[in-house]
Amino acid sequence: MRPIPSPRSTDAAPMPDGDSRDWVTHPGAGESARICALPCHVRAITAQLPKGLALLDAVARITEAEGADGACALLDGVFLSEMRFVMPDGPADAAHAAWYSDTHRARNIRLDRATASVGKRDGLWFLHTHAQWQAQTPGMGHLLNDQCILGADCTATLWLIKGAWLDVSPDAETGFPLFRPRQGRLRDPVNATLLTIRPHADLRTTLETVCAGAGVENATVLGLGSLIGAGFNDAAPMRSPLSEVLLLPGCEIRKGHCRRLPLACVDPAGRIFKGDLAKNKGPVLVTFELLLIADCD
Repeated sequence: MRPIPSPRSTDAAPMPDGDSRDWVTHPGAGESARICALPCHVRAITAQLPKGLALLDAVARITEAEGADGACALLDGVFLSEMRFVMPDGPADAAHAAWYSDTHRARNIRLDRATASVGKRDGLWFLHTHAQWQAQTPGMGHLLNDQCILGADCTATLWLIKGAWLDVSPDAETGFPLFRPRQGRLRDPVNATLLTIRPHADLRTTLETVCAGAGVENATVLGLGSLIGAGFNDAAPMRSPLSEVLLLPGCEIRKGHCRRLPLACVDPAGRIFKGDLAKNKGPVLVTFELLLIADCD
C-alpha cells in the first residue's frame, strides 16, 4: 500500500496539439450509440451511516431497505477511519487506454465532497465513488468502497431511484466493466433521467442534448466519471488525457441549457483542477454516470 500521495508538480504536462478527443484511443470498436438515457423516478432521503461498517455495506443496506432499484449517494462530510483509493494512471496493458494507480491508504479522513453511483454487479450491490478531501495536502480519487470504513455515525443524502438502475457489464470498447442503465417498471411519475455517456462525447453538449430530447427545461445534475482534458470558463485547464472527475454542487440546466457545470478533476500526478466546464472542452474518457433531476418550480 502507498501512503496518501502529494502532487508531483505544479506544472501541467505538455499535451499534443489539436482536439483533446484525439489524445486517447480505446482498443475496442465503439458503439454507435454514445448516450444511454432512461426515465426514472427519484426521491431524496437523509440517512444515517453507522460507524464501523464499510461504506459499501452502509449505503447498500439503506438502498435495499428503501426498496429502491439504485441511488445516487451524496457523501459530503462522511468520516472514514480507514480509506483506500486509487487515482488515474496510464494503461496497464494493450487492452486498455487508461488504468488505475496502485492502491493508496489513508486514515481518519473526512470527505469534503463525494458522490457514489449505487447499482448492481453480478446481482449484488455495487458503488462507484469519487471523492475529495483534505489531509496534509488536498486529495481526490476513486474510493475502494468495501475497504473504506466509517469512523463515526454519519449523515448522507441518497437520491433513491425507481424504474431504472445501473448494472455493471463488460464493455468491449474500453475493456472496463462499466455501469449501464437498465429500464425497470415505472410505477411512479417520471421526474428524473438516469444517464451514462460513452467515450469522446462532450459532457456539456451531451447534457443539453439529453434534456432537449426528454423535454426537460430545468434540472439539477449529479454525477461522476472521467474526462480527456478539461477546459474551464473560469479557471486554468487540465491538460492531462487521464482523470477522475466529480461534479460539484451547482450543476444546473436552465431553459434547456447548461447554465453552470462546476466540477473537480484529478490527474495522475495528483493535481486537482476545478472550474465551470466549458462547452466542447470536456470529452469523456471512459464513462460518465449522471442523474438529471427535474426541478419542480
